[in-house]
Amino acid sequence: MGQPAAAPFVSMVCMPATEIFDTLIAETRDLDSAAGSVQGDQELVATAKDVEALIAAYQEWYARALGVLPQEFHEKFIDLFEGGLVIKRVKSFLEGPGRVSSMFNPEAAALFPYWEHPFETTFHSSLLEQRQILTLAKQVVQQDASLADLDLVERLGRGLPGLIDALTHRHADRDPLVVSDEYDVQDLLTGVLRMIFEDVRVEDPSPAQAGGSSRLDFVLKRQRIIVEVKMTRQGLRDRDVGKQLIEDIERYRGHPDGDALVAIVYDPERHVRNPQGLENDLKRDHGGLVVRVVVTG
Repeated sequence: MGQPAAAPFVSMVCMPATEIFDTLIAETRDLDSAAGSVQGDQELVATAKDVEALIAAYQEWYARALGVLPQEFHEKFIDLFEGGLVIKRVKSFLEGPGRVSSMFNPEAAALFPYWEHPFETTFHSSLLEQRQILTLAKQVVQQDASLADLDLVERLGRGLPGLIDALTHRHADRDPLVVSDEYDVQDLLTGVLRMIFEDVRVEDPSPAQAGGSSRLDFVLKRQRIIVEVKMTRQGLRDRDVGKQLIEDIERYRGHPDGDALVAIVYDPERHVRNPQGLENDLKRDHGGLVVRVVVTG
C-alpha cells in the first residue's frame, strides 16, 4: 500500500497561505487512497505497519490543517475527525479499521456492513467534508489577504506627502530631492512598492479599448492590484481628475492581471476641492474591478 507523503514543515512555513491550502487539499487524495486500501470485503488488506503509517500521516496533516484554518472553521473540522457516539468519523476508522460489526449477519449481509467502521462512511465521507472546508477557508483567506493588500497600498498612498516632505527637507541642509511632476511621484512610489511587494510591473499596457490603450503605472502581479498615480496641476482639477479616473476604470475592467485598482491622486496644491467626495463616488466594485481612490497632498 502506497503511503501518503507529508509536506516538510519548513517548506510549509515558507509558502503563501493560499499555497498551503492547495497543498493540504492535494494531500487529501493520497490520504483517501491509503485509507481506502486498508479494508477488503471481509479481511484487512493493509499490514499493521501500513495502518500505523496512515495514522501518522493523517495526524500530521490534521495538525497542519488546524494550524492554518480560521477559528470559525475549527469546530466542524474537529467534529469530522472525532465524531460521536452515533456518527463515527475518521478517528473511529483509524482506531479500529479491523473491527467486525456485531450487527453483521452473513445471511443478511445487505442490512449491515461487515466492518464496524467502514471506510466509505467513516473516513472517506468525513475527509471529503474536511476537504470542502479547506476549500472554503482558502477563499476566505484569499479575500482577507486581498483586502489587507488593498488597505496597505491605500495607506502607502496616504503616506506619500510625509515621505515627500522628508525628501524635501533633508538633513544638514543637503539639496532637496524635488518632486515636481507626476513622473517623480511614480518613481518614488515604485521604490516604495518594491520594498514591500516582490513582483511590481511598471508601465504594463492595459487592454485596448475603442481603438486606444492606456498605460498602467504599476501592476502588483501576485496581488492582482493595479496602482495608478496622478498629480494635480493647474488645469487638472476635480472634474477633470474624476473624468480621467472614470475613463481609466473602464479601460482597466477585465484586465488579465488586475482585480482591483488603487488610484492615488497627489494633490499638494489642493486643486481638488472635495477630495472625500471624489474618493467616495468611485470607491466601489465597478463590474468586477474593485476601486479605491486616495486623494492626498
